Amino acid sequence: MPQAIVGVIGLATGATVSTAVTVAVYAATLITTLVMSGAQKRKAERKQRADYEASVVDRMVNVASPTATRELVMGRTRKGGAVYFQTSVAPHNAVYVACLALAGNEIAAVERIYFNETPIDLDGDGNVTTAPWGRYNKITVKETDGHPVRTLAHTPIPGTLSVLRAVPFGSGDYFFPNGASNVAFSLVGSTLNITDPVPGDEYTVTYQWEQFLSTARVFVHLGSPDQVSDPRMQLLLPGIWTADHRARGVPYIECEFVYDETSFPNGLPNITAQIAGAKIYDPRTGLTAFTENPALMMRHVLMHPQFGKRTSLTAAEDARIIAVANACDVPINYTGAEVVPTFRATVVAPFGTPPKDVLDDLQQAMGGEWAFAGAEFLVRPGVYQAPVMHLTEDDLAVEQQEADGTVTRIPITISTHRPRNQKINSVAPRICDQAANYIETPLDPIRADALIAADGAELSQELPMPAVFYAPQARHIAGILIRDSRDPMTARIPFKMRAYPLELFDSITLTLPDYGWSSKEFRILEREFSPEGMFVTLTLKETTAAIFAYGAPFLPQGYADNTGLPRPWDIRPPTITSISSGEDELILGSDGSILTAVRVSWAAIQDASILSGGKVEVQWLVLPNGAWHTETAPGDSTELKFTGVEDSSVIVVRARTYNSLASSAWSAQIYHQVIGKTAPPPNIENLSIAGYTLSWSLARRPVDLAGFVFRFHYGNNLDWNSAAPLHEGLILSSPWTPDTRPGGVVTIMGKARDTSGNWSLATGNVALNLGDPPIANIIEQWDFAALGWPAEVGMQSGWSLVGGDPTADDLDSFYGTDDQSFYGVETESFYKLSSYSQMVYVTELISLNSALAGSIMTLVAQTEGIDVHIDYRLAGPGSFYGPDTGSFYGADDESFYLAPGAWMPWPGQIVVDNDAYQFRVTIGAGSTQGKITGLVLTVDAPDLEEQIADLAINAAGTAIPYTKSFTSIKTIQASLQANVSGAVTVELNKSLPLAPSIKAFTAAHTAVSGATADITLKGY
Repeated sequence: MPQAIVGVIGLATGATVSTAVTVAVYAATLITTLVMSGAQKRKAERKQRADYEASVVDRMVNVASPTATRELVMGRTRKGGAVYFQTSVAPHNAVYVACLALAGNEIAAVERIYFNETPIDLDGDGNVTTAPWGRYNKITVKETDGHPVRTLAHTPIPGTLSVLRAVPFGSGDYFFPNGASNVAFSLVGSTLNITDPVPGDEYTVTYQWEQFLSTARVFVHLGSPDQVSDPRMQLLLPGIWTADHRARGVPYIECEFVYDETSFPNGLPNITAQIAGAKIYDPRTGLTAFTENPALMMRHVLMHPQFGKRTSLTAAEDARIIAVANACDVPINYTGAEVVPTFRATVVAPFGTPPKDVLDDLQQAMGGEWAFAGAEFLVRPGVYQAPVMHLTEDDLAVEQQEADGTVTRIPITISTHRPRNQKINSVAPRICDQAANYIETPLDPIRADALIAADGAELSQELPMPAVFYAPQARHIAGILIRDSRDPMTARIPFKMRAYPLELFDSITLTLPDYGWSSKEFRILEREFSPEGMFVTLTLKETTAAIFAYGAPFLPQGYADNTGLPRPWDIRPPTITSISSGEDELILGSDGSILTAVRVSWAAIQDASILSGGKVEVQWLVLPNGAWHTETAPGDSTELKFTGVEDSSVIVVRARTYNSLASSAWSAQIYHQVIGKTAPPPNIENLSIAGYTLSWSLARRPVDLAGFVFRFHYGNNLDWNSAAPLHEGLILSSPWTPDTRPGGVVTIMGKARDTSGNWSLATGNVALNLGDPPIANIIEQWDFAALGWPAEVGMQSGWSLVGGDPTADDLDSFYGTDDQSFYGVETESFYKLSSYSQMVYVTELISLNSALAGSIMTLVAQTEGIDVHIDYRLAGPGSFYGPDTGSFYGADDESFYLAPGAWMPWPGQIVVDNDAYQFRVTIGAGSTQGKITGLVLTVDAPDLEEQIADLAINAAGTAIPYTKSFTSIKTIQASLQANVSGAVTVELNKSLPLAPSIKAFTAAHTAVSGATADITLKGY
């Protein structure tokens, strides 16, 4: 509870305190076993109580006495009784007869009878059929006569009947001419029919039958007011047991035992019976019937001539009992398997027991309280009762004016604590457990571990519950007891006459700002009325609904706050509402570095002592073995941000508050995995292309964004991992124009990447037909279709030439290749009607000389099918030499020439080296047949051009002089100038590629000298 109030508080007064003479004081004394008071302990020590409790323990013991004390039996229980009559009868006194009285009142039923601890069964004649008192014996019968059809005296056991032909042999003797052979017969029930009888013959029949023998009989009498004498006892004891021996109002069982050493090896059994006790009047229905309701049992005790001796109850008393009875009957499922009334009871009370002892046991069975006040019976069940009145400081009567004008102030007394010797945190109930056939049984203690830890020791209380027979109910009552003891505050307060209608056990709410009480709930334990001063003094105990809730936990501080007044040292930790990390929390350092940060947020603090000058302390550590790190923030803040923790670390965060006097407890610690720079950047949005220029946008630009990467696929394909790169390095901003680009139908994809190497989750995509790549000049070109599809031997798969084009072979396989998804698109059927193999076409080596180094190489493919991939590799000197840091020569066992380089995705265009290139086209397996209809490799070489003017030509031919370093002369253009040689045309000879020559010819095609020409050479 938040604040302890001083044990006794008196209201100070400056006036003289005079003694008031109370003319009439109506006092009520609370009687309860829930509060283990000293009065109850003293009461338990009294002899009558001791005798009563001893009778509870000895319920199973039978007393042989015709004058034993009668007992009031209510509810369901198992018990013995008083053997008020016993004798022996029959020849040789072989039958023992006893009458066992079970109660001093009529009972509803005898539900079960026990011999020792064995429940027995009875047949319709009262015979015990349970072994060893009831059993079957096999009896052998032999009969001889001449009747072929006869009714046997008993029904034979199947398989035991035999019939032999008997011939007289002397007086009463027979011999059997058929020896051991049986005579044919049929048997229906006990009727025997010999199949082929011989007239005059006699037949001997032998068989066995089962005879039931019972050595005990039991007869039950319920003790009705008009009960008649037992006719069997009159038959057994003629002249001794007469029609006047009725035992009216006494339920009893009459037992007979026939001597038999097998049935009674250790003597006669102890006899007990499970009975449904007294029939009790229910004012709710007007009926008298069996019940286990403890409130109705209380009414029965009050009205019983041997206990309460009341002749009537007031309407108010019956109304209270009805309300409590209804509360006891509320169904509850204690175990999850059985719905029962909340409170039930059983009572065995010897006549002469003080009625308050019986009422104590019954109120304990319903976890409640009872009392007499003003000649009225009041009772409360162990359930929450809503307040019936709200009182405030305006209702206090702390000042009383005397006749002489002086003012007397009546103190308010408050007690907030219970002495340690009255505290309990563990209860060990003892009940007559129904589950143990109503034998008194100690239950496992109900331990409140939180209370034991707070008290520093287990403070145990053994608690007999003689009226409780159901273990879950006993545990519930013990829980009420423990929880109620943890809200011990009581207050004795005088009130004005507005409080007069209140009764004992009523609940109220009380608001007294001076004590920090705002609608605080109390239960009335005592009520005193002073007619002279016209005020009512109430003794109140704090209460709340949770005390009576089944299964509620045990709180060391209790459920009811003593006061709402704040204490400067009673401050609460902040409530952490969130912990966040990730790109939104990254910090960009002045040096360009990016730091991971964590933001801790908490609910706004309301405590003024924290808001003004206080602070919030946040601690964190890295699991598993990190040390605590401390950060602080002003008391009026709601968040704090810290650095110094690595990405992907799992941290534990806790917080507390400080004011100038104290610190709070730590808040609940929270686990958080730091995202930091591991968070992916946002996805590229709005990717588009205009001409050759790509443009895109981002939803936000994180501080750790490094740049963008673009890749592409031929055709429509969105697989990022297998896509070919469109550039090297990172693209920093939009827009961007690629240096080279692929041609035809392509899918271009882009992703963002941060400085930690994280990729955005999804790609930005654009699919379009880029047409042919730009080619500026006449260059080197390889048209593989025109060349007849030359291919690298041993590297082709899955295709054949069909119509002059490489075409995928039929596959007829349900599955595609390993790199394809098992399932198709949603619109496709699950099973493919037909499918085609994956095809791989690899070109022969294409060697490029040094003159083409630095040129732009373009490959244009025309294909059909899905999952088109184009790769290339270096297979010449570029693969021969390793990396710069590698040794020229390998190990001795290695070949001198290395294998071709690794396959790389074809980017559409590249800048070539002096090397040999090889290309691979792969088209995926599927329902669309792959085909390559065109494949053209073009090298856009750096152009060389030279012009020669007025070159003189002689008849033998003139070598064309040039000065530029041609590696290959691709074209020569010559213009014949006006001349007098008669030449009308020129012819060029390129049989020597780098030493071309020119001749001039007349119309008769005669070579002549003296002509001139302007010449243009183009090549590289």
